Amino acid sequence: MSHANVRTLLDKAQSHDKDYRYMAWADLAHVVEDPTVCLDVEWERTICTSVVRGVDDPIGEVSNMAQQCLVPLVARVHEEALAKLVQALVARTCTERNGNARERNGQDAGQQAAVGAKNVLTHVECGSRAHAAVQAAAPWLQQALERERCETDVLVDVLDVIHVASVHCGTACKDAMNQWLPGLRNCLMDRRSTVRKRAMHAIAALSPHMDEDTHRKTCRDTVEGLQRHLPQSQGGPQGKTTHLHMAGSLVRQDGERMNAHVEDLLPALLQCMRDATELAEQEEDVAVEQLELSLQALEAMVRKCNPTMRPHVDDVMTIGIEYLKYDPNYHDETEAEETRSEGAGSQGEEGDYDGSDDGEEEDEYSDDEDTSWKVRRAAAKLLSAIVQSMPDKLCYLYENLTSTLLQRMKEREENVRVDVYQVLVDLLRQTGVSDLRSAKIPQKPGHYLQQALPPLLHNVNKELRGKSGKGKLAALQLLHQLVTCLPGGLAEHVKTVLPELLKMVAEEGSASNIKIEALVVVRLLLDSHDAWNFRAHVHDLSKVLLDATKEKYYRVTAEALRCCRSLAVLLKLEQDGGEADRQDLVPQLYSCVLFRLSEQDQDLLVKEEAIRCMATVVSCLHKSIGEQVHAGLQVMLDRTRNEVTRLTAIKAFGTIALSPARECITPLVQPLIEELTALLRKADRRLRQASLHALDAIVKTASSGLDIMLCDTIIIEVAGVLSDSDLHMCAMALSVLSSIVSQQPCCAAAVSDSALKPTFELLKSPLLQGSVLEPMQRLFSLLVRSEQPETSFDSLYIMLVEAGRVAASRQQIHSVAKIIASLCTAAGDGACRGTVDALVDGLRTLDDNVVVSLYCLGEIGKLRDLDLFASSEAMIRKCFESPLEEVKSAASFALGCMVAGNAHKHLPELVAQIESSPKQEYLLLHALKEVIVTLSDTSSKGTIVAEDYNRILQILLEHAKNEEEGIRNVVAECLGKLVLMGPEDILVELEAATGSENSYLRATVATSVRFAVLEKPHPVDQWLRPRIPAFLGLIEDSTWFVRKAAIQTLSSIVHVRMDLLGDSLVRIMPAVYKQTAVLPELVRTVDLGPFKHVVDDGLELRKATFECLSTIMENCFEVLNVDCFVSCLKEGIADHYDVKVPCHLLLAKLAETHGQTVLYVVDALAANLEKTLRTRLKSDAVKQEVDRHEDLLRSALKAIHAMSRIPNIEHQEKFAQMVARTIQSNPAMMSRYEAIQTEGELVEMMDLT
Repeated sequence: MSHANVRTLLDKAQSHDKDYRYMAWADLAHVVEDPTVCLDVEWERTICTSVVRGVDDPIGEVSNMAQQCLVPLVARVHEEALAKLVQALVARTCTERNGNARERNGQDAGQQAAVGAKNVLTHVECGSRAHAAVQAAAPWLQQALERERCETDVLVDVLDVIHVASVHCGTACKDAMNQWLPGLRNCLMDRRSTVRKRAMHAIAALSPHMDEDTHRKTCRDTVEGLQRHLPQSQGGPQGKTTHLHMAGSLVRQDGERMNAHVEDLLPALLQCMRDATELAEQEEDVAVEQLELSLQALEAMVRKCNPTMRPHVDDVMTIGIEYLKYDPNYHDETEAEETRSEGAGSQGEEGDYDGSDDGEEEDEYSDDEDTSWKVRRAAAKLLSAIVQSMPDKLCYLYENLTSTLLQRMKEREENVRVDVYQVLVDLLRQTGVSDLRSAKIPQKPGHYLQQALPPLLHNVNKELRGKSGKGKLAALQLLHQLVTCLPGGLAEHVKTVLPELLKMVAEEGSASNIKIEALVVVRLLLDSHDAWNFRAHVHDLSKVLLDATKEKYYRVTAEALRCCRSLAVLLKLEQDGGEADRQDLVPQLYSCVLFRLSEQDQDLLVKEEAIRCMATVVSCLHKSIGEQVHAGLQVMLDRTRNEVTRLTAIKAFGTIALSPARECITPLVQPLIEELTALLRKADRRLRQASLHALDAIVKTASSGLDIMLCDTIIIEVAGVLSDSDLHMCAMALSVLSSIVSQQPCCAAAVSDSALKPTFELLKSPLLQGSVLEPMQRLFSLLVRSEQPETSFDSLYIMLVEAGRVAASRQQIHSVAKIIASLCTAAGDGACRGTVDALVDGLRTLDDNVVVSLYCLGEIGKLRDLDLFASSEAMIRKCFESPLEEVKSAASFALGCMVAGNAHKHLPELVAQIESSPKQEYLLLHALKEVIVTLSDTSSKGTIVAEDYNRILQILLEHAKNEEEGIRNVVAECLGKLVLMGPEDILVELEAATGSENSYLRATVATSVRFAVLEKPHPVDQWLRPRIPAFLGLIEDSTWFVRKAAIQTLSSIVHVRMDLLGDSLVRIMPAVYKQTAVLPELVRTVDLGPFKHVVDDGLELRKATFECLSTIMENCFEVLNVDCFVSCLKEGIADHYDVKVPCHLLLAKLAETHGQTVLYVVDALAANLEKTLRTRLKSDAVKQEVDRHEDLLRSALKAIHAMSRIPNIEHQEKFAQMVARTIQSNPAMMSRYEAIQTEGELVEMMDLT
C-alpha cells in the first residue's frame, strides 16, 4: 500500500462519522500487520500519534479497533517511536480525570489509554526496546504515585501498568524500580482496598528483579507490618491483611530468595493467625480473610521454600489440621462419637462398619453469610502441599493426618469436602505400590492405609449416595487412586462399593464425567481383583455395562467397551470355574459388541475400542459364541482395509492369533495375510511393526500349516524390511522368517533366495547387536536343520566365513562367529568337529581368516565342550606372540571361552599360566575375564570350585594394584562379576580394600562395584546394599583417580538400580558437587623442550562428575540441591572444552524439564555462553580443531535453543541481549541456530511409537 493510501486512512480516522473512523482503523490494523508496507521514521511517528488519538475516541468500538493497531506497531517501530508511544499512553493514563471525563462502555479516556499501555508493555521485546519503553513511562508513573489525593481510578490504572511492566519487561524495570518503590510502599497504607491490593501485586512482581538490599528491606517491612497493630488511619486490621497478601505474593514470586527470610516470616504468620482467631468475635469477615491469607502464605512457603520449611513441618501441619476443623458457627455434637465409631470400625470389615448414618441430614447445615469455609479450604490446600512436597515423611503423614481427614470427609461445605478428598488422593498418589505390598510390616504407609480402609470406604459410599456432583467425582477419584495403590486390596469391600458404582453408571441423570470415572473404577476393580469377588454381581454388572455401550456420548461408550473387555475375561474365568449359569450372558455380550463394531457412523475412539473388545471376547469366549464368531471376524477383516482403523484391527488379529481362539481365523488367513504383506510396503512404521507382529503370530500358530505360495509371498515382502536403518523391525522380520522355516522347512529354499542376501548385508552392519543377532542365529540354525540343498551346512558356512573375512570391525567378526557357532550346534557333532579341525588348521597356517577362526573357536567352546583345549591351546598361545593387536585380542577371547566350556578341568591351568607368565598377564587376564563373565551369567551351567575361587580372588587383588590402567580395568570387571558368584566372601575383601594405603587398589575396588550391579534384582543385592555407603565413601578419597572411579560407579548405580542407594545418595551429594571445581593442585606443567604443556589431571574427574549429575537429574532430580547444582553448572559452562560440551547438554535437559531452575542464574549462564560463542579459532587450526570447535558451537546453541523455550525467558534482558548480539547479528551463527531449531521441530513431529 502506498503512503498516499495510508494518509487517506489516517484522514478518515479523524472523520466526524463514527462508521468511517471504525472502518479506517480496521484497514490501518491490516496495514501495520503487513510486512511489505515500508514505514520510515516520519510515518512511524505519524501513525503512532494517530493511534493514541484513536484510543481516546469517545466511541468504544472505534477505540477498541484502534487498540488492535498497537500490538503490531510494537514490533515494527523504532525505539524512539516506541518510547514516545508509551509515553503518550501513560501520560493520558496518569492525567487527572476529575469525574468529568467522557464515559463510553463504562471506561473513560484514561482507562482506555491504560489498556493500550498495558498492551504495548505486554508485547514489547526484552532488551533495549523494553528498557526504552519503561524509561519513557517511569517519570509519569512516579509522578502519579507521589501525587497527593490521587483519584482512585487513576491510581489503580497506574499500579496495573507498573505490574504489567514488572512481569513482562523484567530487568528493564531495575532502574525505574527505585523511583517507584517509595510510592508503592505508601500505597500499601492507603485506606482504599483496591489500591492496597494492586500496590502489593506490583511490589511482588518487582521482587525477582530487586537487588539483595532492596529485597531484604521489602521482606523486613512485610514482617514488621505483620507484627504491629496498625491504627485505623493506616487501614487498621485491613492493613495487616495487605501485608499478609504481600507475604504470600513475595513467596510465590521469588521463593528461592525467600528461604533466607523463613525464620522471621513464619513466626509472624503464626502470630497473625492467633490474632485473627481472637478478632473473629468482633470482625468475623476480616478474621476469615486474614486466616485464609495466612494459610495461603504457608502453603506457598511449603511449596517454594521446601528446604527451610522442613524443620517446621510439624508446626505447620498442626496448624493445617487445626484450621481444617475451623467452623465457629457450627458445632457437630456427634463428632467425637463418630470418631470413636470410626476407630472401632477400622478393625473390622467395611460391611460390619458400625459408624451410624443417623442424623446424616443434620450435616446439611447452611448459612449464606458464613465464610469460615474459606479458612477450612485454605487449610486443606496447605495439607495437600505438605503431602506433595514431603513424600519421604509418608508414615508420619499417615499417622497424623488420617484420622482428621476421615473425620472431615463429612464436611458440610461442598468445596471444602472436595479439597479434603484431594488431600487423600495426594496422600495415596505419594504412596508407592512397593510400600503397600509390605502392608503387614509395621511402620509402612500401607499399614496405616489398611487400618483406615473401612471408615474411608464408608465415607466414600456415603458420598456416592449423595446429591453433590462435585462430591461424587471427588469420591470416584479417591476410589480410582485407592484401587491403583492397593491392587486386590479391596476384595472384602467389593460387595458394598460395586453396587454404588453400577447405580451411578445406570442412573439417567448422572453427568457424563461421573459415568466415565465410575466405569474406570469398575474396570480397575475387575482387572485387579480375583473373579470370585464378583460372583454375586455378574448379572447386574453385565446388564449395566451392556446398556452403557449404547450411550450417546462417545467417551462413555468407549469406556464401557473397555469394561466389557474385562467382563469377558471375568466370564472366561467363571466358565473355567464351572459356573454354568453364565452361558446366557456370552451371546448378549457378543451381540452388543458386534453391533458397535458394525456401526459406521460413530467416533473413531468407539470404533477402536469395539475392535479391541471383539478381539478379547473372541479370544476368551469363542467356544460359547460358536459359529457366530465368524461374523465378527469378517467385520474386523473389513476394518483392516480402512485407513483409520487398520492399525487397531491388525493388532487385534495378532492378539487372537496368539490365543486359544486362533483356529477361528483359519478361514480368513489368506485374505488377512494378503492385507498384512501389502501393508509392509507402507511408510507408516507403526503399521509395518503391527503387521510383522501379526504375521509372526499367525505363522507360529497355524494349525495345519500355511500354503506354500502364501509363505513365498510373506518371505518376499518380509525380506524387503531387512535393513540396518531400523534394527527393531529387522528383529521382527527375522523372527517371522524363522517361524516360517520352523513350520514349513521346505520354504528354506525360498528364504535362501529372497532373504539371505539382505541378511548378509545386515551382518556387515556395525550396529548389529543382541536384539537382532539372536533371531538371526535362530534363523541360520533352522535353515541348517531344514536339510534343504540350498541351505546346507557347507554352503552357509562358506558364506559366513567369507563374510567374516571381509568384515571391517571386530564387532562384525564377532557377530559372524556367533552365527557360525549356532550353525555348528544345529548341524550336530560331526559337522562341529569338522569345523573345529578346519579352524585349528587355519591357526597353524596363519591364513587370512585367523581372527575369524579364533572368535569361532571361542564361541563354539562356549556352547559345546569338545575337549578343544588339548588340540588348540598351543596354537592359541602362539597367537599371543602375533604383532597384530586384533589377533592377540581374539586369541585371548578364544582361550577364555574354551576354558569356560569346561572350567572345572581347564581353569586351574589358566590360573597357573597367569602366575607364571608375567609378560602375557594382560592377555591371560582378558581370558580369565571371559571365563568369569561367562560363568557369572545365570544361564551358564558352569561354576568355579572353592579352591580356584580363592586363588583367583588373591590373584585379582594383587593385580588390582598394578599401575597400568588397562590391567586394572580388566581386574575390576573380573572382581565385579566374581561378586555375582560368591558375594559374601569377596564383598568382605573389597570393603576392607577401601581402606588400603594403595590408591590403585582403592580405584579398582570402586570400579568393580559397577560390574556387580545388574539391571534386574539379584541375590547378591542383599549383601551389596549395606556396603554401598563404604564404596561411595571413596568419592571423598584423597586421590583424584579414585574419586573419578567412585563417581563413575555412582553414575552407573543411579542409572541401573536406584533402589540400592537408599539414603546414601543424599548424604554423598555434597562431596559430588565438590568434584566439579577446578583444583589448582591437579594442574601441572610438562616441559617438552621447545614449549611447555599444561596438563589438568582433574579434567577427567570433572567430566565424569557432570555426566553423573546428568544421570542423577534424569532419574532423581529431587535429591539435588538446586543452588549447588546450578552453581556447578554455571562454572562448568566456563570450563575446558571437554567439560563444556556435556554441560551444554546438561543445561539443555535442565531447561526442558525444570526450566524455572535455570532462570535463577540465567544472567551468569548467558555471559558464559556468549564467551563460548565468541571464541575464535587460530588461523592455522587443523581439521580436528575445526571439528571440535564446531561441535562446541552446536552444543552451546542447542542449550540456548532449549533455554529460549522456558516460559518467561523472554523477560530476561541479559539473555535476550546475548541472543541478539551473538546470534541474530551474525548470519553464520544464525544459520546454525536455525538448523538446530529445525532439528528440534522434526524430533517433536516424529512418531516415535
